[in-house]
Amino acid sequence: MFDHKKFSQDLKILKEYYLESGVTNSQLIGKYIHGLSKYNLTNLKTDNEKIPFWINVYNGLINYWIIEKSIKKSMLERPFLVMFSKINIGGFQFSLDDIEHGILRCNRRSKYKLFKQFSTSDTRKKFKLNKLDYRIHFALNCGAKSCPAISFYSENKIDQQLTMAENNFIEQEFIVNEEAKEITCSKIFWLYKKDFVKIYNNAPKYKLYRIKYKKYDFNLG
Repeated sequence: MFDHKKFSQDLKILKEYYLESGVTNSQLIGKYIHGLSKYNLTNLKTDNEKIPFWINVYNGLINYWIIEKSIKKSMLERPFLVMFSKINIGGFQFSLDDIEHGILRCNRRSKYKLFKQFSTSDTRKKFKLNKLDYRIHFALNCGAKSCPAISFYSENKIDQQLTMAENNFIEQEFIVNEEAKEITCSKIFWLYKKDFVKIYNNAPKYKLYRIKYKKYDFNLG
């Protein structure tokens, strides 16, 4: 049985070991990738089941790709990795963008694309969430230093874990200066502005505030 939480945990450790020593555990990685290809995605019925699975898989795969693509210092060494590098999950080919925008964002359009992630005829649409939870943006890690930290998510604790991820991220990455009427925040709030309905940079109380978005650091986190 494929354990998505263990996958994310182990790939984080393997990536750190790879960056330190240049050595990889190909046998363990191969076992996980094979298990991922055989996983039955129809087992995921509810959003509470889908969210931890897809977040853990995304975060595990980013570390897999860092190792596989021999990235050493920055995600800009492979700038199109999230769009074009695909892997078999349950008999379907998925990129990281497919997981993020197609599945977790309920088939919404990326900031840098003209169309929704999945076309109307794409059979992978059946696996998407029923409802977008904006807190996923505080849980997904694209490998860069400016991304949220990787945690490991479980079905029975997903709501509390996402709230914790949100609180941890905004404490450092959404700073409000009431006196100057200025907000300094992560570019995540710009990239996914439409997902934050009436909160954060869309909150009515901040309508007249100046917003400064931090430069995104793509060095490995």
